[in-house]
Amino acid sequence: MNRISGRTQTFEEMVARDIDMEMEKEIISKFSKKTLSADFDIPESSIDAFLTFCMAQHDFSKLTETENMMEVWNYLQDKSIEFKATNLPQE
Repeated sequence: MNRISGRTQTFEEMVARDIDMEMEKEIISKFSKKTLSADFDIPESSIDAFLTFCMAQHDFSKLTETENMMEVWNYLQDKSIEFKATNLPQE
């Protein structure tokens, strides 16, 4: 019954979103916003938008499965290039 009504999918999406948010908190605890800003050349005021951009990517959920923070760092570095090209005003 829940599957037909769509409730199951809604709950699954909520769980996935919670997992992604936990990953975001872990990223901020391991690498401060200041560090992310300095290393990726993104204004510190835009770091939350950058992390939201990363969470919206289809492959972000794969990060929750890794224990390797270097892999997470490399992912963020790659996504920072995309983010800057599409979401930050050009000087």
